[in-house]
Amino acid sequence: MAELTDKEILASILNERKLAASSLTNLILESSNPTLRNDAKSILTRTFDEQKHVFDMMAQKGWYSVQNANQQEISQAQQKVKGIESQIG
Repeated sequence: MAELTDKEILASILNERKLAASSLTNLILESSNPTLRNDAKSILTRTFDEQKHVFDMMAQKGWYSVQNANQQEISQAQQKVKGIESQIG
């Protein structure tokens, strides 16, 4: 039986953290209990931090590469977020 490589293990952990974040987001959105919502939000924040840590480890090793956005693309994304925020708030 073949052993998993470090890259495969980290990719699996990264995907699990993404799935956990999605599931926790749904739990928060659908929960009416304030205590449960707050607990899930706290876990979601830790999940985001863990996902970023694994992503950074993979990127550092060249196992997960992303194309860096230029300043114009970043500004456009920020404007979209502000537009969404103004619609919500």
